[in-house]
Amino acid sequence: MKHPQRQQGFVLVTALIFLIVLSTLGVMALRGSLFEERMASNDRDRALAREYAEMALRDAERDILGLRFDGQFCATAGCATLRPDGTRPKTTADANFWGIDSATNPEAAFVDGGRTQALNMQGVYNADAATNCGMPVWSGANWEDAAAPARACTGTINAAVPTVPYGRFTNAPFAAPQGIPAPRYLIEVFAGPTLLSSSTSKVFFRITAVGFGRTTGPAGRTSVTLQSVFSPL
Repeated sequence: MKHPQRQQGFVLVTALIFLIVLSTLGVMALRGSLFEERMASNDRDRALAREYAEMALRDAERDILGLRFDGQFCATAGCATLRPDGTRPKTTADANFWGIDSATNPEAAFVDGGRTQALNMQGVYNADAATNCGMPVWSGANWEDAAAPARACTGTINAAVPTVPYGRFTNAPFAAPQGIPAPRYLIEVFAGPTLLSSSTSKVFFRITAVGFGRTTGPAGRTSVTLQSVFSPL
């Protein structure tokens, strides 16, 4: 009698190999999709943070001009927090308010941004601030973004210096989506002769603004930093 031939299992082995290959391809495709989704989410998060930083730049300009978010003067229309009297324009008659005298007013700008002063005096730095901070002022400022390690000035200040949240001096509303904190800014004041070595009466403001996104990590929250130079005249 003839014995039946033993099965070698070739078809089973081939099927298993195809199954492994298909599973690998599926996993790779899934990982690629997840990676692209993360990239898209990060791009959107940074775009959102940049938009908020731009809002903070405009808010700082209104702060300098003594205006509310709706274009009215805080001194007459009212704002929740007012800058000290004599440090901001009050009416359209103050079109030439910002000159050398205003820029060097000791109550208008501080070497440490008014770190130990009342809230309405904080966030504005004079031309000596960077020297006393031992670094650019924005590098030693507290942006309240849970940065790790925490930022702080060195030099004679040797502490974190303050920043201003969006809307504090302009009453501008900020409805934070998904718990995103309000953007923040700081202002540095420079009299024209300091920068231009001339007798100009112009005053320049360097505004640094930071907007935040949704994502947080070990180093802090996603953020975008923007700067602009502004002169009211």
